[in-house]
Amino acid sequence: MRILILLVLTLLLPACATLPPPPAPKTVSAWTARQTRLMQLANWQVDGRIGVISEQQGWHATFQWTQQESGYRIDLIGPLGQGRVVIASDGQEVRVQTQTGQTWAAPDPDDLLEQTLGVRLPVNGLRYWVRGLPAPGPAPVLQTDAEGRLTRLEQNGWVIEYLIYAPTSVAGLDLPERVIAQHGDLNIKLVIQQWTL
Repeated sequence: MRILILLVLTLLLPACATLPPPPAPKTVSAWTARQTRLMQLANWQVDGRIGVISEQQGWHATFQWTQQESGYRIDLIGPLGQGRVVIASDGQEVRVQTQTGQTWAAPDPDDLLEQTLGVRLPVNGLRYWVRGLPAPGPAPVLQTDAEGRLTRLEQNGWVIEYLIYAPTSVAGLDLPERVIAQHGDLNIKLVIQQWTL
C-alpha cells in the first residue's frame, strides 16, 4: 500500500510542477478599474493643439478646454484665420463667439459648429474621448492595452486611436497625449500639452 501511495505521489508531483502560473489580471478588469477612475474626473482642463482636415478644408489651432461637471468652455485660437473662437456651454445651451463679437446659440454643439466654422466637430463625444473613455450611447468597439488604457475606440461612426499617454498630477493615472479621430473624410488630431486635474 505504501508503495502504491509513493507511486501515485511520484506521478502527481511533476504534474503539479507543470501547472501554469495563475493568470495575470485580465485586461478587462484593468479597463473596468481605469474606466471607473476616469468617470470620476468631472472637472479638468486640457491645453494643446488641434488639427482638422476634411475634404473641403484644413485648419489648425491651439485650444484650451475647461470642463466643470456638464458645463465647459473651449477656446480655439487661430482656426480659419478667425483669431479666437469661444465655445461655451452651461450643460443646456451652447454658445459660439468669434473674436469680432458675433455670437450664436443652439442646443447642439455639433450642429452649431458646422454652421459657424463649417466643420462638424463631435464636441459631445470629444468630452469623453479626450480622457480615453467611450461616450454614453451606442455600445462601442474598443481595444485596450495590458494596463487597461484605450488604444482604439469605434463609436458613432468615429474611429479614435490613442497613440501616446502621459503621466498626470494624479498618482498612477496617465491620460491621452496624442489622439487621432476619423469619421469618413474628416480627421481630427489632438496633441495635448498639459492636463490640469
